[in-house]
Amino acid sequence: MKELSTYVKIAVSLAVAYSLYPHDSSRQLLPTFISSPLTQLQQWFYEAIRPRMERNVIAVPETFMTTPEIIANRGYPVEIHNVVTDDGYILELHRIPFGKRDAHRHNSTFQRRAVFLQHGMMGTDHFWLVTSSNNSLAFLLADHGYDVWLGNSRGNTYSRKHINLNPDKDEAFWDFSWDEMGRYDIPASLDYVLNITGQEKLAAYFGYSLGCSVFFMSAAQYPRINDQVDIMIGLGPTVSVAHLNNYFRYMAPFVNIYQLYQRLFGIGEVHTNDGVLHSVTRLICETSELGSKFGHLWLSQIFGYSDVFHQVDYYRLIGHYPAGGSANTMVHLLQNYNFGESFLKFDYGPEKNLERYGTPYPPEYNLTMVTAPVFLVHADNDPFAPPQDVSWLKGKLGNLKGSLRVPSPTFSHGDFVWSPRVAELVHKPAIDLLSSPFIHKETYVHISA
Repeated sequence: MKELSTYVKIAVSLAVAYSLYPHDSSRQLLPTFISSPLTQLQQWFYEAIRPRMERNVIAVPETFMTTPEIIANRGYPVEIHNVVTDDGYILELHRIPFGKRDAHRHNSTFQRRAVFLQHGMMGTDHFWLVTSSNNSLAFLLADHGYDVWLGNSRGNTYSRKHINLNPDKDEAFWDFSWDEMGRYDIPASLDYVLNITGQEKLAAYFGYSLGCSVFFMSAAQYPRINDQVDIMIGLGPTVSVAHLNNYFRYMAPFVNIYQLYQRLFGIGEVHTNDGVLHSVTRLICETSELGSKFGHLWLSQIFGYSDVFHQVDYYRLIGHYPAGGSANTMVHLLQNYNFGESFLKFDYGPEKNLERYGTPYPPEYNLTMVTAPVFLVHADNDPFAPPQDVSWLKGKLGNLKGSLRVPSPTFSHGDFVWSPRVAELVHKPAIDLLSSPFIHKETYVHISA
């Protein structure tokens, strides 16, 4: 890559930028003679082509359902909660307060302990619901007696809201990276859950991929976060990505050119679920066997190759993923790859780094400050969290209690989401690490004098 000419680099960076196709909100900044035809083209697409995709609403209805609708469709109770972060973002949390077979929600003596689940990059809490109910972590935890809370990061389908900023008009809405998710989203979400339930600690925090990173960022900055969980269980932890082994490593050398392109065209939001590019991709993937194979190949370039991938789960997934986010979220991943074995804050360039951090380079998160008990689950065939990077992470954490190497040589990063064996290989061993799902109310209810 280093031998490539400047012109080739520019061409590749434009291809990368196209792969990070923005939402129409970015076109608010473009001249009318450019933005108007683009808007008309997208409108034509939705009117002429999009309806053809909806034939799957009969065969795989969950493709077109929201997370709360899916939970209800599976026969579980569901609640929708909104959390406001300190910087004004409104996050939507989804709660499964008890299992499908539970006849009564309330008990005068015992309360169900809360667990919190945080999804990966550019996804939503749908990641925890893709496969069958007896194979999906959220439903398994509910059926085991836990009060299940599903988080959603800022900027995705469910958390595209702010008390002052309009995501379709205000570029400032998209000025965030992993840092803000760790600094604001996780503390606000955990505080809210504990406040609503009246509990002092969560029985567990489950993070998948970036869901691990943002917890570590939060715990490294706020000591109280470490005291709010009995255990943190990290699935496919994406922290250092020095040995990233998928499509994104080829994008990393062009990150600076892409950022220039991003600023030039005002690209803030990327990978929206209803954008033209991803809608066309879904159309191709859903309308023929060849298209389906193309879709599988595309996912394998990102998540790694999976031996078993049920077609119904595939349709469910592409109806919800990707779910949108900021361009800086993607940039942060590529920066960490370029910096090697490290876990750094977002790099704004020497001048802005000096203003923000007091140094020309972004500072590193001190993972020894993560004193919450941590248990990691990782796989040898994971391109996002390969063994070398997981080994580096193990040596940095302040309170690593143990780890599980998934006993399957072909288990990939995506298999944490869609493998038909994920309950057997990952979820059930992880649930065995948790304390009792019930607590006696007298142990936590404070009676004032």
